[in-house]
Amino acid sequence: MGFPLLRINLNSSHHVRPDLNNMRATRAVGPPPLRRPGRKRPRHTTITWALRAAAAAGRGPRGLAQDSSDTAAELARVNRKLDVLYAELEDLRSGAAPGASDADRLTISGYGEYHGNLTQDGSKYSDPHRFVVYLGYDFGDDISLHSETEIEHGFVADGDGEISIEQLYADIQLGDTSGLRIGRMLNPLGIINQRHEPTTFSGVERPNLEKYIIPSTWSQDGVGLWGAVSENVTYELQLTSGLDGSGFSDKDGIRGGRMKERPGLSDPALSGRLDWRPDSAGGLRLGGSFYSGGADNGNQGSDPGVDSRVDILALDFEYSIGAFDLRGVLAQSHISGADDLNAAFGNNVGEEQAGWYLQADCHLFEAFEGFGPSDEDARFPDSDLVAFLRLEEYDTLDQLAIGGAGNPAASREETTFGLGYWLTPNFVVKADYQVLDDDTDARSNQLSLGIGWTLLP
Repeated sequence: MGFPLLRINLNSSHHVRPDLNNMRATRAVGPPPLRRPGRKRPRHTTITWALRAAAAAGRGPRGLAQDSSDTAAELARVNRKLDVLYAELEDLRSGAAPGASDADRLTISGYGEYHGNLTQDGSKYSDPHRFVVYLGYDFGDDISLHSETEIEHGFVADGDGEISIEQLYADIQLGDTSGLRIGRMLNPLGIINQRHEPTTFSGVERPNLEKYIIPSTWSQDGVGLWGAVSENVTYELQLTSGLDGSGFSDKDGIRGGRMKERPGLSDPALSGRLDWRPDSAGGLRLGGSFYSGGADNGNQGSDPGVDSRVDILALDFEYSIGAFDLRGVLAQSHISGADDLNAAFGNNVGEEQAGWYLQADCHLFEAFEGFGPSDEDARFPDSDLVAFLRLEEYDTLDQLAIGGAGNPAASREETTFGLGYWLTPNFVVKADYQVLDDDTDARSNQLSLGIGWTLLP
């Protein structure tokens, strides 16, 4: 199955859809502590003592001798004023407002989506798919905490549904354009994995390429660096936990190898991405990302004992021109030691997986003059109606392992088209239809309806 080495991503520059990642990168968050960690007792620096000495000396030795009690009271007042001034200076230096309280430092946000999936020749059901709470805290001194806790499918029991900590990391800014990240973070591959809030993409469901070839949502535990080389070039690099090869399969690829509890660190991974926004083409972003890590990892260090490695390369782009947005992704992965995995676990994983998708969005209110809200007094004056088309191909058995068997359900082609109506920038109603095909010719097409929201701080 051949794929052009090109990835496209689309986010509208015309309709401003909220981006929680931008918020995460600029503001710190966390649960309110019992004590106020951002407001330390003022440090009595040399300057502080000098100011206090000068204030006392202003009365002169004679004044001190004449009225020591008045002098003591005056010194106490000066000390209190200096303490307040020092605290306000510390707040200003850390980016917080003078006298910032815990409520000012705490950010509460989140997102969610509710779906109805109606398969043409199969199941029809509703799904409270995701409800995510974001908490962040600003400690000051350019140190922030970020977290996302997610509930999936509305219920957790006997393997159904899920509740998990999807992100939990601290950001420590190292300079004006760089920082250190420590904890559980999102892998930088592709587009959707780091930007998956339902108000940031078209379609009820996320692209399946970024589910099976790039297994979004994919969290990793470790350390990372992020920054900007210039105004046009940004980067991210992560040294993290790897994957559990015992969970790979022929149809789902490496998706089952993600570890969501206490991931093993015996066979770590290196991943990263680079983004370029050229001045000569406004509205264009070109990106490349990679992953290289071992597959001999298990939950709580219970490693499967295999010699296997996963390497992934992805390219992507986003481009906005007029009323149109374009987006696309191309990704390919290679699993060395796939035959050993199959011998150990019988999972028939392929040696290579590959896929691509291209998507075009049209902002109808902008494309057709006079169509849509005409003035600020109209109902939903900031609304945006978007029609989209996505073409997608992916194969989790693009190349069989030695001794592997084919699976006609692994090679898939999908066409998705529909509408998204953003009543406000952070609330969207969606509807789409998917034409689903594979080599079995047994997949049923699907109509999907949904709503999505982002809770802004």
